[in-house]
Amino acid sequence: MKHAAKTRIVIADDHQLVRAGIAALLADTKDIEVVGEAANGREAIEKVKALAPDIVLMDISMPVLDGIKAAKEISEISKLTKIIMLTQYEQVEYIRRVMHSGVSGYILKNSLVGDLTKAIRSVREGKHYLAEAVSEAMMDAYLKPADGSPKQKNHKRLTKREEEIMECISEGCSNQQIAGRLFISVRTVEFHRTNIMEKLGIHDTVNLVRYAIQRKLMNLEL
Repeated sequence: MKHAAKTRIVIADDHQLVRAGIAALLADTKDIEVVGEAANGREAIEKVKALAPDIVLMDISMPVLDGIKAAKEISEISKLTKIIMLTQYEQVEYIRRVMHSGVSGYILKNSLVGDLTKAIRSVREGKHYLAEAVSEAMMDAYLKPADGSPKQKNHKRLTKREEEIMECISEGCSNQQIAGRLFISVRTVEFHRTNIMEKLGIHDTVNLVRYAIQRKLMNLEL
């Protein structure tokens, strides 16, 4: 029987003990293999060029070149290499910057090993992964305006069909996949997505997807 190829990982962190600890945790998994390490963003880029890993576990704060800038460069030079930020920062400003740098996942260094392996496997399958604490922070920021006062839930109510489409969006479905699942045309899906964005006050597809995922995770009602 042919076994599935292992997910090949590069760990990028400026602390050798952190790299060693992560490598030790992943050593017990049968489907994940650490193939390289890097002490800064520049080294991470060189490792990607040399090793073509499936995923880079990347710290944000590193010397020479930080993780966010390194992630942007890696996204440009290797479309097949995905990036998961593994960091101590759970402030919304960091999360927002990171999610615009081409990464596929964001987890915290205090995450359990189960969360780390789940993130790796999810990203390997082409999905995005946000740690629960990260999702909560983003939702709190979304529900609170700049002045810090609670944001009023004044969104227009979604129709049953729009709710179904939001559920599909939260699962990462494309317009074509949503159309097939709901037995409607792609144009109809696009029409509903536009209405949903207007009702929610969301102005781009990226934030619509993020909101759908966070909404599902937090089990919120509009």
